[in-house]
Amino acid sequence: MKINFKTISLRRLGVVLLIMALSAFVFNLIVSAQVKKRLYRLDSQCTFEAIDYGFNAVVIRNLEMPGLGVSSAGAYILTGGSFFHPVPLHVVLQGVVFQPEPSAGSSGSVSMSGELPAVSVLDGTIPLYSTEFSGSRVHGVDTGHAGGQWGELTAVRRSDSISVVFSRCTEVPGKQEAFPDFIRGHSISGRFSGVLQPEISISGIVTDMDGEQASVAFDYSLVNGEPLAALSMDFSQIALPAMAFIDSISSGAVLSVSPAGSLSVIFSGGDSIFFFTDLSFDSLSIWNASIAPDTFSTTAAVYCRGFVLPGAGVLVVDTGAVYFQTLNFDFNLAYSWGNRHKLSLVLSNPALPGETITQSIPEELLGSLRGLSLEGEMSIFTRLALDWDYPDSSDIDMSIDVSRLSVAYSPVVFGRISNSGGATCIMRDSWGNTARIGLDTLCNADFVVFDSLPRGFEPLLRCAEDASFRRHHGFSLYHIRNSIRANMAEGHFVRGGSTISMQLAKNLFLGREKTFARKLQEVFLTWRLERWLSKDRILEIYANIVELGPGVFGFNSAAMYYFNERACDLSVRETAFLVSILPGPRLYYRYAVQGVLPSYWKSYVERLITISGDRGWLGGSVVSEALADTLIFDGAVSLL
Repeated sequence: MKINFKTISLRRLGVVLLIMALSAFVFNLIVSAQVKKRLYRLDSQCTFEAIDYGFNAVVIRNLEMPGLGVSSAGAYILTGGSFFHPVPLHVVLQGVVFQPEPSAGSSGSVSMSGELPAVSVLDGTIPLYSTEFSGSRVHGVDTGHAGGQWGELTAVRRSDSISVVFSRCTEVPGKQEAFPDFIRGHSISGRFSGVLQPEISISGIVTDMDGEQASVAFDYSLVNGEPLAALSMDFSQIALPAMAFIDSISSGAVLSVSPAGSLSVIFSGGDSIFFFTDLSFDSLSIWNASIAPDTFSTTAAVYCRGFVLPGAGVLVVDTGAVYFQTLNFDFNLAYSWGNRHKLSLVLSNPALPGETITQSIPEELLGSLRGLSLEGEMSIFTRLALDWDYPDSSDIDMSIDVSRLSVAYSPVVFGRISNSGGATCIMRDSWGNTARIGLDTLCNADFVVFDSLPRGFEPLLRCAEDASFRRHHGFSLYHIRNSIRANMAEGHFVRGGSTISMQLAKNLFLGREKTFARKLQEVFLTWRLERWLSKDRILEIYANIVELGPGVFGFNSAAMYYFNERACDLSVRETAFLVSILPGPRLYYRYAVQGVLPSYWKSYVERLITISGDRGWLGGSVVSEALADTLIFDGAVSLL
């Protein structure tokens, strides 16, 4: 019998091919069932366009899993295991779009239980946060990278621990409020690590801020559901951002400073922030036209602790100390900007050495007092309350004891001024005129002694400028308090708190500039003036040198200029007019040029007379006579 082996081989090949086709069909059915089962276990509402099979591989096209908020253009699954029990070994997702919130209306169930295979995401996006990401999960370790306009980060998670490196971050994606106010608007870089279970606890450090090196350590934990966060920064590492902030609040000042020290901030649950700061400014150089005409250098430091309630708009410093070189004060303050905008500040030092005072004040602030030396000590306690919503509630209390303070040396002496010693001063008016004026009859024939001052001069002057002149020692809390309230009500400086003694100290020894340095010198000079001069002598000198018109200094010159008579012959109404223009002769002398007072200024002059009478400083008949009197400007001013 003849056998055809060729025919047998073809039959066997056909059988093999058939078996292979049946096997592939069965394998596809098994794998398809396994893939669908796992997909529906993850998201019962999942959909896909098609599932393609290959050797140990499955491709799912256009996969949608709305319950997880995930879609993928292509999912590539590498499989292993036995023929009848294929197991997914690695899933590669491409073109992933992740929506943080589940799709609206999706009612399908989601289950993440069971062992997941290794997963890799090649190119994913989160449209809500404008973020691109990639990553993988292999053997229970998650790694990923994400980036967008907010910055970028790389993260690694193992079991319950996590490590993150972030770069140029300006916000937490989707949570702009997560950055504290002082960080918002800046870009930061750094790293952190910690655990996520059983409760969150992480620690890290900010290493870069706006491209400059920084060192801000931070901690965050969740204890019994309450968040607790802490920051600790080294000021020397954030010099540039700190300088930018200082420049923003320094009103045009030119500063050169090297900040050092530390700030610790604790965010404790709800709406509470506790802080501790130790800040110093070494080699601090300042130029500001409102402080002093020259640049000055000093050192400063602030130590304080307190808390902030951002929601309520409250800042409290319960313990603090501020240093200027070795000059120091303890302080505490409470500031609110929520329901009511107000500030309360207490500043004190029970024993401030005189030597410390003069050694700590830069020479540029002392001006003509350079070389001043104090001995002994003084005490100071000040409480200031500012109320922007109710300015009349603003207040100030001061208790200053200088009984133990003495002057070892002063470049400004008062001996010749206190008596008839032939002293002179140089006065400059608002028009730029200057005059050297003798301060007694020895060197000034026109000098008016106290007993010859115009009738009603002191009562009217006190009524207009300094009602408590005879009771205070150079400084009046009443004046300062009213000045604060008026300035608070207007929102800018409109009224000073100078007494007659302070005005005289300024006129005798200081220039016309309005600076902090001049005010500081004025305080010292007023203190000395009150110690050396009697109240009568202060009024006597004041009346003889004060500016009252162009090139017109003193009441005697003013009497001739406006009324063509001597000071001792002035009527009460004429004296009241001269007193009324003291705050601004350049502005108010024009009334005399016009020859008649406006009705509102006439009312002011008469009010000075009336109030002086009400206070018992002028007799009733004197008041009546003055109110019935008229003003006739027939002096040199009438020729203008």
